[in-house]
Amino acid sequence: MSTSLYVRIPPRPHDQPQPWRFGALPFALVRDPAAATGRRAAVAPASTVLREGNARVEELPAADRLVLILSAGDVLLSEADVPPLAPARLKLALPNLVEDILAGDAQLSHIAVGPALDAAAAGTPRAARRRLLMVVDRAWLRAVLDAFAEHSHRRRCVLPAQLCLPLAEPAAPDSAADGEAATEQPPAAAAAPATLAIEDATPTLEQADGLLADDAIAAPRQAQRLWQLTVRTGPHAGYGLLLGSESLAGWLALAPAGNWIADREAGRHAGLPVAPAALGWPQWLAGAQDCLRDAALDLAQFEFAQGRAERWNLRAWRLPLALAAGLLLVQLAGMNILWLKLHQEQQRLAAAQLQALRSAFPQLPVVVDPPLQMRRQVEQLRLASGRSVPDDFLPLADRFAQAARQLPPDGLLGLEYRSRTLYVTLKAGTDTATLRSAARQAGLAMDEDNSPREGSQAPAGSSRWTVKPAL
Repeated sequence: MSTSLYVRIPPRPHDQPQPWRFGALPFALVRDPAAATGRRAAVAPASTVLREGNARVEELPAADRLVLILSAGDVLLSEADVPPLAPARLKLALPNLVEDILAGDAQLSHIAVGPALDAAAAGTPRAARRRLLMVVDRAWLRAVLDAFAEHSHRRRCVLPAQLCLPLAEPAAPDSAADGEAATEQPPAAAAAPATLAIEDATPTLEQADGLLADDAIAAPRQAQRLWQLTVRTGPHAGYGLLLGSESLAGWLALAPAGNWIADREAGRHAGLPVAPAALGWPQWLAGAQDCLRDAALDLAQFEFAQGRAERWNLRAWRLPLALAAGLLLVQLAGMNILWLKLHQEQQRLAAAQLQALRSAFPQLPVVVDPPLQMRRQVEQLRLASGRSVPDDFLPLADRFAQAARQLPPDGLLGLEYRSRTLYVTLKAGTDTATLRSAARQAGLAMDEDNSPREGSQAPAGSSRWTVKPAL
């Protein structure tokens, strides 16, 4: 089974100078169940929480999948008619679709394209479709992803917190009269109630102030308690707020009707109109796993999209890569050692040949090729002493005459000596196989000469052969 690490990112500190720093983050390490098929599909096991708590980024456990949940106040959800463009052109056109709803510069925001909201236009691929747009500050998203660059994971997803809350079911009518009234209303009037989550954000923001290098920059937050609100009003709608105690009391009077969930501190001191349910990782995991089923809800798109190389778990290949590198080093070292040995042997033989040539012929001024010069000097000594070498004309002709005893008188048409080689022209029909065997016994190498010769007067059908001393 694979594992998933869910990490909640705190609200962006607007009064903290960049680079932003992250303290202990709430996380949950979850073991994902295996995909159920066949008869087990209806009773698939639920995810199991292995660990949960708060830890710094470098102390978070490794997992197969990393799911980052951005604060709802940092992600703006909107709808727009998105034209069917290529990703590069679509990225340039998206700021024009949201600049009317943003207070700042749209070029500084990262805009992710969510799922299509109009099922009726699905059959017309070239028409503009109503899609969900998710807007987040580009610098903040880059800082979050850079903080987790060294974390060990294979896949990565970034989700908005408002869509990670469980979606409440619409209330069923209590009576027949309510049912008749519901049928008279349009379908939009029967929307599901909102899901409202409230948490005490004071400890998180105080911890963010403590991470500053200069304590004088930190703004004091002990004057009032701060509350983090996350509201989901529909399948693809929601928002987030960060309010003080006084502002929270005024907002509660205008809050939409729905199901309240809160942590322990908010349930005691926030003054909610109804008793809230307990807020914890089970609620966040249920909503996040629903979002993960739709890949379009991932905020990491365009330049923040995860590449193929990042999807590989390179740490799992550390041992094989180290072994391959070690084998390569051993192979290179062995080849270099063998080359050094052969090079030394070559130098030793060359020195021995040079010494033998110098000792035999000390009068040589320059030595370039000792074996060749040795052969030439020996031949010159043989000629000077009156001895003939094996490839002279007389030794070659004498040996060939011994081998050609069985030739008919008219079988030999020509005999030529040139460049220490005896060229023999034989009449057509001569038994060359027997002649070559006899020449081999006499210590000669007899091969057919197929090279063309200009001005040759050899009769048609005759064959030409080269005769040399056998090596």
